[in-house]
Amino acid sequence: MRSSFLGFEIAKSGLQSAQAGLDVTGQNIAKMNAKGYSRQTVEQSTDYYATNNYKYALLNENKIGHGVTLDRITQIRDQFLDTRYREAFADYSRYSKALSIMTSVSNLVDETLRDGLGAAYEEFIINLQTFSMNTGDIDYSGLVRSSAQKITETLSYYYNQLEKLREQEVDDLSISINDINDLLERISGLNKEIQFEKLFKNSPNELLDTRNLCLDQLAGYMNITIEDNGDGTINVKVGSQYLIDARSDTVQKLSYEEIGDTYAVKTESGELEIANGSLKASLDAINGKGDFAASGENDAKGILYFQMLLDAFALNFATKMNELNGADKPLFQGTTALTIEISDAWLKDANYITTTNNAEPKDGQNDNILRMLAELNKDVSIGDIFIGTFDEFILKMILDAGSEESYMNDLTQSSDAILTSIDNQREAAKGVSLNEETVNILKYQRAFEASSRILTALDEMLDTIINRMGAVGR
Repeated sequence: MRSSFLGFEIAKSGLQSAQAGLDVTGQNIAKMNAKGYSRQTVEQSTDYYATNNYKYALLNENKIGHGVTLDRITQIRDQFLDTRYREAFADYSRYSKALSIMTSVSNLVDETLRDGLGAAYEEFIINLQTFSMNTGDIDYSGLVRSSAQKITETLSYYYNQLEKLREQEVDDLSISINDINDLLERISGLNKEIQFEKLFKNSPNELLDTRNLCLDQLAGYMNITIEDNGDGTINVKVGSQYLIDARSDTVQKLSYEEIGDTYAVKTESGELEIANGSLKASLDAINGKGDFAASGENDAKGILYFQMLLDAFALNFATKMNELNGADKPLFQGTTALTIEISDAWLKDANYITTTNNAEPKDGQNDNILRMLAELNKDVSIGDIFIGTFDEFILKMILDAGSEESYMNDLTQSSDAILTSIDNQREAAKGVSLNEETVNILKYQRAFEASSRILTALDEMLDTIINRMGAVGR
């Protein structure tokens, strides 16, 4: 014969199960708009019949279970979707950051809405052509000098603006590294809290949500790999380096170092292998030398690349004009975009420019000016990256900036679409559905009412047995 109170225990377990379900449902609804929250659910299992639970074994087959057992409260989360989301978020962060930088570069050199280096060079050629028909006239030679000075000032302005943008990116890199270090410390602290709770068989779901949110943010900065240690703790890797190693309780701190004209992000173990995320975009913008990159250097078309283009133009243009003006009669001094300027001699005398190479010059002779115009219209070789005229070189710089901006815009849009798609899938798995939770409220409410009714029925049955049975004839 079964225990007199077995039915009560079964009904009580039903009450507890329904109450736990209602509590979890209430929490899901309360936190449905909380960032990073994962929907929770009650895991239950049937409490089976065991012979050793009885003083005397039941020998017949009329055995029933002992109700339901609350195993744990778990969060609904798909680790595969988490990994895909972080990879997609790293892509989006990289391309959106690169787009922002390239938009600034393109806006600087673009001449669609305003004049720039191309317009200044064109004005110089026009004034030189006009001067060829009016040699000896100081007004026209002055116009040539003024337009040449405008080229040098534009080169200097472009270079300085690019340098300011590069310094801003270095500052942003420093801020990002500080944020990363804070996230790593926080994740390491959450590792310890989660491990502690698991040791006491508690469900650290809210702590897991907080850690996952930190990991999502960290993935936006760089390419991370997560390793689960099975005890509630995780390791975080970038490339071959462990930034967080919970097994040895170590956390690496990131820093950046200036090496020559480039910057590197490193830890105590060495330089980090950053292949994605906003840090990758920042390093590409700061270090990228494009076509000027030697073996092992960053070959992205970053800010440094466009500064090197300006330097190459300044050097070759000044060298060519100085050669054409004759030996020991330089029109320009300085060899970089930042240092190029009109020579002191030309600045003092507008007619310093050589108009003819005849041994006995006469007024109106213009053979050297015509020679200058012809040479400036010929192809020149600028390093190993370009062969063409100077105006074509300026056009190349403008097109490089525009095409990089367009390319990054396309990548940003495609990565955003992929990220949104994965995020929607992830939210469908872990997010709270108000309709589903409303159904759960009704389900658990009905279960609670039914279990209560069973307890009432059992109570009435016992009352009949105890107080009424055998009372007839007393």
